[in-house]
Amino acid sequence: MSNKINTIPTKERALVLQGGGSLGAYEAGAYRGIYEFLSKWDRDHGNEKKSTFDIVAGTSIGAINSAVLVSYVIENQTYEGSAERLIEFWHYLSKESKVDKNPFFEMWWDYFHKFNKNTATSEAARRYYSAKEFALYGVPNAFYLHTPTYDHKFFDSDNVWYRYSNEPLKKSLERFVKFPIATSEEADQPRLLLVAVDVAEGIPVTFDSHATEDGSRKSEYGEFLMRDEKEPVFKYTIRYDDGITADHVIASGSFPVNFDYCKILVEDNHTGLTSSSPQNKPRKDIRYFWDGGLMTNTPLMQLVLKHRWYWYKTRGLKENVPRLGVCIVNLHPTRQDEIPQDRDAAINRNNDITFSDRSSQEEQTLLIISDYVNLVRRLIKVSTENGVKKEIIDQLLDEKTANPSFFPRLKKYSDLLAGRFQIDELIRVNRKNDEHTISNKIFDFSKKTIDLLLQRGYDDAISEFDRLKQTFTKPG
Repeated sequence: MSNKINTIPTKERALVLQGGGSLGAYEAGAYRGIYEFLSKWDRDHGNEKKSTFDIVAGTSIGAINSAVLVSYVIENQTYEGSAERLIEFWHYLSKESKVDKNPFFEMWWDYFHKFNKNTATSEAARRYYSAKEFALYGVPNAFYLHTPTYDHKFFDSDNVWYRYSNEPLKKSLERFVKFPIATSEEADQPRLLLVAVDVAEGIPVTFDSHATEDGSRKSEYGEFLMRDEKEPVFKYTIRYDDGITADHVIASGSFPVNFDYCKILVEDNHTGLTSSSPQNKPRKDIRYFWDGGLMTNTPLMQLVLKHRWYWYKTRGLKENVPRLGVCIVNLHPTRQDEIPQDRDAAINRNNDITFSDRSSQEEQTLLIISDYVNLVRRLIKVSTENGVKKEIIDQLLDEKTANPSFFPRLKKYSDLLAGRFQIDELIRVNRKNDEHTISNKIFDFSKKTIDLLLQRGYDDAISEFDRLKQTFTKPG
């Protein structure tokens, strides 16, 4: 991989990976197909040295896949072999289920389905009972069941809290990922972005492997606090100067209500502002985090905003920042033709809608903002060409924005116009449900299902890029 200390790319590529438990194997297969297409495309267009992806963003299992990929590229200084590494990770997570070992299981279900079409197919039953087995007994390299917590509040025997430990998943992750993950644009290393949710605040938090404008690595979030004569600050700060750790990745994948909270040390800047201590230092507390999929299972908005802010503030680009080409792998179908007619199918559809891709609306919003910025710039140009003094325009742009509490980083109107972004293409590889789909599909880590997901992800990615290759733009 090349060194880019003094170069600014005209375009960068980004990969966005959704959350979805064992469906993450589909992402691994899709990534293999995407990598094959893009690496060949780059070779054919004389761009052999270009990174396949400059940014990898993920939520939940997508965060875990993203960490495996970025770590591999940092260690090996190439994307070559990264797809195989991610597939190896999924083979390591998978486990042969009891029904997979039973030679009579499929035969029995096929027999009953032949006479009663309302009975599940043998493949649907295999997935159903594999997922049920793993939900009850866990998966050795992914999670295990805690002792159930019985209800001592309402004394309701049905109100039992079943929780899982993701400690095995953390150990598996540490086996395949070299932590901490710290990257830089200058070293041509892919940027890693992960999203989690602060349980108490109920807001998303983005972890970033690139350094901020002050040279530190940190995530700032929460209410915006004003100092008397000093720079305003966010309420909370999470510092990780050495890079993203396994805890940050697991925080993004702690699916509620079944998995443990992830605990992370956070600086409470509010206590620093109100403290009578002469050092006026923020208090450090342990805060609890859940799966980022609760609020943004497809982190497109976080990706674009972080991309713009880095190039605008950290690298000092006042005009256009590098354009973006984005590829999203969706695990939960947005639409489905069939209306569910049984409980399991209804739960399945509810889950898919809850965690489906909402980035189309974000894409429209981002493009509208980009067009507005372009319009304002053109209006300024027309104004200056028709006699409006530059001093008057500069004075207007130097005014404070009308809503600084909602957009604290955009302090002046000039901040709104600087660092304009542009999305060249946004490609989606979409997993589709088949006739054998079950509601508990995210728990099915059986070897047969994982292999099936790996292959379908690959086939869907190849099919989508074959469809688009006539209009696919030349990389910048």
